[in-house]
Amino acid sequence: MIAEFSIKPDMREKFLDYTVENLKASRTFPGNIAFEILVDESRPQTVLFYEVWETAEAQRAYLAWRARDNGFATLFSYLDGPPKFNAFRRVEG
Repeated sequence: MIAEFSIKPDMREKFLDYTVENLKASRTFPGNIAFEILVDESRPQTVLFYEVWETAEAQRAYLAWRARDNGFATLFSYLDGPPKFNAFRRVEG
């Protein structure tokens, strides 16, 4: 999963502080393999979450947990528009 966020110009550092503060909980959630926060150097208001999960069910459980703990409301308050979510499947070869 790659989630793309467009951050309000005056909220980028607060957004990054908030997400970094919550990164350990995301990385230690059952089924998480990788969770990285990436800043697009050519578009400083764009931040990506790169997530790898053992299963789609594990990711859905994580998203449900974040919705219950009010994490989305806080996260979305920093955004300049709706986030974009893209799910990918790795091709073995």
